[in-house]
Amino acid sequence: MNHNQEGRIHTFFHAYEKAIQPDSGADLGEYYHQSFLFAGTEGAQPVKIDDFIRVVPKMSADAKARGVSSTTLESVEVSPLDGRYTLAKVTWDITFREEGEPDLHIDAKATYVLMTVEDGYRIVAQIDHQDLSQVS
Repeated sequence: MNHNQEGRIHTFFHAYEKAIQPDSGADLGEYYHQSFLFAGTEGAQPVKIDDFIRVVPKMSADAKARGVSSTTLESVEVSPLDGRYTLAKVTWDITFREEGEPDLHIDAKATYVLMTVEDGYRIVAQIDHQDLSQVS
């Protein structure tokens, strides 16, 4: 993988980082393929983008209710799979804030499979390596 492609993937995740902030109002559909695989600690399931977009507001509200105040990109490790797909191992710093308490920082790890498209990348698979609903 050349440095230019790796730089574009880092740029993709920095833009995604802004989009996933509480109250960002960003269209997360820009970052995902029309259908993608989501996997977590409870298993895996295919997701259609329209279904995903419908649940994003609830997911955001649930995260805010649990005290998530920000998500910051810490690192991205990139490995090409072939000419079209790239594996990205990402670490996020998720900050939980509760009034009167010190901030709680959790390193959350996720693995993404990105597909190269004409205007950049789309996530075709996302594997979250921990259940953040159990943290607060």
